[in-house]
Amino acid sequence: MSVKKLFGIIYMSTTNLELMIVNLKTHEVLERAASANFRQDLDKSRIYQHELDKIVFSLSGFAQLLKDYGVTRHCFWASQQLIDDVTARYLSEQLFVRTGFQVCWLNTSQINYYRALSLIGHTRTFGTLSGKTAYLLYIGSAAVTLFHFQKQRFMQAWNIGLGHLEINRLAQALRTTANDPNEIIDDYIASKLDYLKEDLAGKDGEDTALILQDNSALNNLYLPPDSRLTELPLIKFREELSSAVEASSQYLLDRYHVEESRVTRVVPGFLITRRLLRYTQANQLFLTRLNIMDGLAIQSGVDLGFTKRDYQSIIQTSAENIARLYIMEKDHRELVTKFALHIFDQTRKLHRLGPRERLLLSVASTIADIGNAISQHNHYHHSAYIMEANPLTGLSDQENRIIAEIARYHSAETPDAEQPHYRNLDPAIQMPIAKLVAILRLADALDDSHQQKISKLTVSLKENKLTLTVHSAQDLALEKWAFARKAKLFQEVYGLTPVLKQRRAAE
Repeated sequence: MSVKKLFGIIYMSTTNLELMIVNLKTHEVLERAASANFRQDLDKSRIYQHELDKIVFSLSGFAQLLKDYGVTRHCFWASQQLIDDVTARYLSEQLFVRTGFQVCWLNTSQINYYRALSLIGHTRTFGTLSGKTAYLLYIGSAAVTLFHFQKQRFMQAWNIGLGHLEINRLAQALRTTANDPNEIIDDYIASKLDYLKEDLAGKDGEDTALILQDNSALNNLYLPPDSRLTELPLIKFREELSSAVEASSQYLLDRYHVEESRVTRVVPGFLITRRLLRYTQANQLFLTRLNIMDGLAIQSGVDLGFTKRDYQSIIQTSAENIARLYIMEKDHRELVTKFALHIFDQTRKLHRLGPRERLLLSVASTIADIGNAISQHNHYHHSAYIMEANPLTGLSDQENRIIAEIARYHSAETPDAEQPHYRNLDPAIQMPIAKLVAILRLADALDDSHQQKISKLTVSLKENKLTLTVHSAQDLALEKWAFARKAKLFQEVYGLTPVLKQRRAAE
């Protein structure tokens, strides 16, 4: 086996540190290793600092395993869900000095992306559910995440503030005051999940599956070591739930082989699963071993050229979901997106941006006008703060900030040194924002009337002019006026004069 195909995946959560050595071509896992679990009674926002010696020791062992396998390419990711940016920077510096590993921090949106990707990317495994409506459920320390798939395509993700930490705090408060704490916990779970009822309601006769990810209790009991996915009959699940809610902690420890610090997670996990089985009307329940590390391996395979599949549709779908939520005009946003990407593709030598920036432009053009749902006056400000509050699945904090800023500047305000907000942005993102906004403004002007008058666009770049030739049989007076106004930023950023020409298309 060529070591060039081998890659090391290291991931640190608030639970522990894990290593996976994988063949990126075949997805064969050659080695798995894990640190001892972190103490779960510690303050989660300080857990990495408290467990720093354990982390350093484990990373040293992982480094030796990578060397033994001849693995020269690897990456170290870590969850930043419960720590702030300053703490993350301090930890990065400490770990690099002590181990030589550079941390790549992941926000909640990125973690969700990799969890969804772990299932979509393993087509043979996921293919067994072909044709079904499928939901993937992950219950973490900070939140519950539910993913919706239709015919193996990502549709939507929900983050619910119902993690084990919150439930544990409730359980501790009920310990001396409630006769049946599980009944009250179930009511609390219902209060957090009930808003999803209508979104999740299945159709009569629809074939629907619920898949549990990283459910260690049920995995230990029912998922064979060499299996990535297995069905758990619903009657078996109901039997386990019925026994667990009345059982002692010792019974749960013996039955499910979980660590003592995690035994309080078993029953709430079952209660959440039961409620979502009811809401989704799922007629099948599955357990999967595939998790975030598999998603990281799949994306690494894409990034290093071992697979040609493109999973950016997850990010684009996330943007389209927000656009639909705020009742945006579909025809307008689709045409503007089409024109913006065409201009981007035809001016690559000019802007020198890459595929990731192309994706950000596509996403930004999709959501740019969502602020109209609040007010048409200064709608671009509303678009920006909506996006700041709704980070898109799969994007980093910096990328989500770029999207919000493109929305802010795509219409009237100009991203220049005189604009206080723009002046205070991180210099690393100022130029990409200005370049993409300049392109989006041209595309947006071409449908300023929101009537889709233009049927075709060609782009020509010669000397000091960018000529956009549009094909339309209609009067483009409004579009030409908007173009002249919005083209000024493009000229400032690129030093070229955009010119709009019309060819009369046959009616």
